[in-house]
Amino acid sequence: MSILANINQYDAGRNIIIDRQHRLNKLQEAQKITYANLSAYAVIMTAELVIGYWNHITVLIADGLNNLTGVCGAAIIITGLKISRRPPDSNHVMGHWQYENIAAFLSATIMFAISIQILVDGVFAVRRFFQGVAVQPNFWSLGVSLVSAATISILAKYNAVKGNQLNNQALIASGQDLKSDAWTSFGTFLSIGGAYLGAQWLDGVATIIVGFLILHASILIFRTTIMRLTEGFSPKAIDKYSKTINEIPGVLGVQGIEPRWLGDQIVMKVGVYLADDTRLTRAYSIGKKVEHALMKKYDILDADVMAYPVSLKNDPNHVD
Repeated sequence: MSILANINQYDAGRNIIIDRQHRLNKLQEAQKITYANLSAYAVIMTAELVIGYWNHITVLIADGLNNLTGVCGAAIIITGLKISRRPPDSNHVMGHWQYENIAAFLSATIMFAISIQILVDGVFAVRRFFQGVAVQPNFWSLGVSLVSAATISILAKYNAVKGNQLNNQALIASGQDLKSDAWTSFGTFLSIGGAYLGAQWLDGVATIIVGFLILHASILIFRTTIMRLTEGFSPKAIDKYSKTINEIPGVLGVQGIEPRWLGDQIVMKVGVYLADDTRLTRAYSIGKKVEHALMKKYDILDADVMAYPVSLKNDPNHVD
């Protein structure tokens, strides 16, 4: 019942070729959106870093460095999405979907490193404030931070909407990251505005806050990607799968479910209990129905279903 084992065009009633192309098209659309993210990040980052260094505004430099992580992250995600679209080969028999998670992990690593640098810069900015060094913001710095906040907010909303439409976690995560970046840029605008009005201490304090926001965002991405790369899975989701399987006529119980992530795709091994006298053709038919139900309801990529005689259900000596 596996895609690999099935030489036919259909698997559990689903056209394998059309389904794969549909998934690849969604990856391609996500890749195009990420190119837009990359372009916006690059323009905003350049403007913020140039104006920030020219006017010695630490919080604007911090926001520029934050958007540098966006540039790097978008580039990594584009690469990951591109590799994910490669067909299966002898070394990756289920395809290259997992590169999505690897790309997200690398992006989070960059975010984490930049957040530490920003925190250090913030501490030094606070020290300079106590030493009497003044920040000299201008309308250019105010303007670029406001434009940055507005632009990134629009991108965040667009990524979140398209991510949900395409069921693409990379875009959903990108939308969350962009949302965090938008708040960071808005905070930068308020900080520069405060310094412009005389609240010089805001530069260093806001820089430290920005650093912690980026650190928090990187940790959230780490948690998700590490869980997926180490084959962790939500127990609540497994319970839902079990309930669906138990509703299939002929299934007398679930022996076990072993789901795992391949990028944004889910594959799983399923064991079901059937009546001891179930014929082979009947067992095969039930297995196909189980796989079809999981595919239809949860849009999983593939499921391998194995049948067990129900007499083994409560046998303490049976080990699979």
